[in-house]
Amino acid sequence: MFSLKKILEVIFVIALVLFSFYYTEKAIVILEANDPLMKQIKATKSKNEEKAINAKINDNQLIPGYNGLEVNLEKSFRKMKSYGGYNESLLVFDEVSPTISIEDYYDKYISSGNGLTTNIALVFAIYNSNYNYGNEIINILKNTNTKATFFIDGIILDNNLEFVNNLLTNNNEVELLSYDNNYDQVLFEGALGKLRAISNINPKYCYATYDNEEILNLCSKLSMHTIIPTLKLDSNIYINAKGNIRSGSIISISLTKNNINEVAVLINYIKQRGFTLVTLDELLNEARYEK
Repeated sequence: MFSLKKILEVIFVIALVLFSFYYTEKAIVILEANDPLMKQIKATKSKNEEKAINAKINDNQLIPGYNGLEVNLEKSFRKMKSYGGYNESLLVFDEVSPTISIEDYYDKYISSGNGLTTNIALVFAIYNSNYNYGNEIINILKNTNTKATFFIDGIILDNNLEFVNNLLTNNNEVELLSYDNNYDQVLFEGALGKLRAISNINPKYCYATYDNEEILNLCSKLSMHTIIPTLKLDSNIYINAKGNIRSGSIISISLTKNNINEVAVLINYIKQRGFTLVTLDELLNEARYEK
């Protein structure tokens, strides 16, 4: 057995090592704080940071916020120290979440992104009756190097798994639309579980074409956001979209033969206008990636 003296010696050594680490760390912090480079980073810190923008609530409507940017002093210092001097392009930022976020509210409709980037989302609602057009849309998106968000009925999950996998392998986002055109909670949750297992992603959004309390209440219970498109295109999609597209738009396109023939033209028009086509989740995400 260890003697008391031996135990005390071990405890003393451990305490000495811990104190040494603590002292060394403190010394490094003090040295860094007094380094001219660190002082310069701190002096320019505020002009390079951006405040977070809160989500906006207007009655039953919700618009996403936008994360702020805060300079990470230590990481910026180490990066510039390796470089050999101050360089503003080497600043390292941490994202700061808004005080009011869409993640705090599920009982409101979202009808657009925040409009602070060039992002736009294309959305397709696929029922059991029109999913045959889905493969044509997938090919158009693939050929134009575009991704979109598909809301699919739960019956398709049960009977057309290959189609769902095809959507996912082409970098599209897949969300649940309904189950056999209705919103029974048990059936809806069952389909959500199946979609989650297939995609390895937790579904986040519900789709409504107008104010629909049934959909909103169900999805709110499940902590999912309900979206209503900014622009719903049922026919003559190019003509009806032209001049009506803005940053943050959620554009829903009805799946018909005539519309499919115009999708590639519409996509090219959107890109030529300088917009970026992203999935719905990318559009509504309050994170930012430019720094």
